[in-house]
Amino acid sequence: MEVKTETFCIFSLLFVAVVTSGCGYTQQSKFQMSFLPRAPRSAVAAELPEPPPVQHNLYLGADIPAIILSNPQTLQRRTQGDATIQTAIRRFQAGKRAYQANDVANARQEFDRAIDLMLEAGEQGLIDRQQFERQLDEMADSIHRYDLADLGAGAVVDQGKFEKAPLEDILQMTFPVDPKLKDKVREQVAATTSQLPLSVNDAVLGYINYFSNRGRKTLLFGLQRSGRYRPMIQRILDEEGIPQEIIHLAQAESGFIPRAVSRAAAGGMWQFLKWRGNEYGLKQTAYTDDRMDPEKATRAAARHLRDLYHEFGDWYLAIAAYNCGPGTVQKAVERTGYADFWELRSRGVLPAETTSYVPIILAMTIMEKNAAEYGIEGFQLDPPWFTTRWRLPPRPASLWSRIYWTCRSPSWRHSIRRACEA
Repeated sequence: MEVKTETFCIFSLLFVAVVTSGCGYTQQSKFQMSFLPRAPRSAVAAELPEPPPVQHNLYLGADIPAIILSNPQTLQRRTQGDATIQTAIRRFQAGKRAYQANDVANARQEFDRAIDLMLEAGEQGLIDRQQFERQLDEMADSIHRYDLADLGAGAVVDQGKFEKAPLEDILQMTFPVDPKLKDKVREQVAATTSQLPLSVNDAVLGYINYFSNRGRKTLLFGLQRSGRYRPMIQRILDEEGIPQEIIHLAQAESGFIPRAVSRAAAGGMWQFLKWRGNEYGLKQTAYTDDRMDPEKATRAAARHLRDLYHEFGDWYLAIAAYNCGPGTVQKAVERTGYADFWELRSRGVLPAETTSYVPIILAMTIMEKNAAEYGIEGFQLDPPWFTTRWRLPPRPASLWSRIYWTCRSPSWRHSIRRACEA
């Protein structure tokens, strides 16, 4: 009986202990760390002070990029334009591959679409419009280059196709003089008005004889092509203070072929070496070579000739220096003590090509100024490719893309671009 009583008491005490401990149990104790004291129930949350106001920073505000201040719609629009440019570049690359594969039809289609996309990108908004215009011009120039090149399947795309200057093979040749010509040409020169001084000697007479007979086709070829660029060249020569007769230097250099390349790797209508062209702003990129741009090259040639004339004070020496370099002419002058082209020529201190260079230019000048007497008066010239700038009426971009990349005149391209953006 006592054992039962004792057992009952033990269970009673355990029950009371469990109930008592359960009265103080809360949900919080389940998660509370044993080493942190319990917060008192009567504790009141402390009030935090207000944060200090942000002071205006004088170094920020005015210089915040516009792209940060623009709304998301504008940013999205610009991003769309740049994405369109990337698509255009891919189409252009596809056109290059088609050209290399001699697939002209697909190449033209891809090139057309590339220009279409570029013009569309111009209407979508761009982060850098100047960069876009450079890309557009480079793409158009490159497509025009491939169009002129007419590449074959095995050709290297980036090299294109170039032509040799018509007179390159005769620069080191001499020709017989017709005795009947001497008095006739002297009379012609005496009655001719020319900004460039004209001389008559056996060298000049030999080339007049050549161009009147065996070389007549070469002369007429250059004369005919000159019509494409003559107004532009005459304008630039006048603006730079260069004698108009210097136009025949381009005829002697390249026959007015913008893509002529010599054995010495001089390129363009005015036959600039790369480093010399760079001195006068003619740059090269992966797509373009400014030496092949008739207008840019003409401006550079006029300024180079003007500098050479200021250096030597004589147009014949300036023309010779254009051909063989001012250093070569300067050394020849120092060696002989003569600052006279004909004297340097007779003493053999100039390159053979240069000794024929000036007489060829003088011969062509004399013959053109006396065209009737040499049977070339009224000869039909090619129509000008470089005209005054026109403002084209607004049209959808796709209507102008096919003429944009085949257009030879940068001024026309500018007008087409403005028309498409109108």
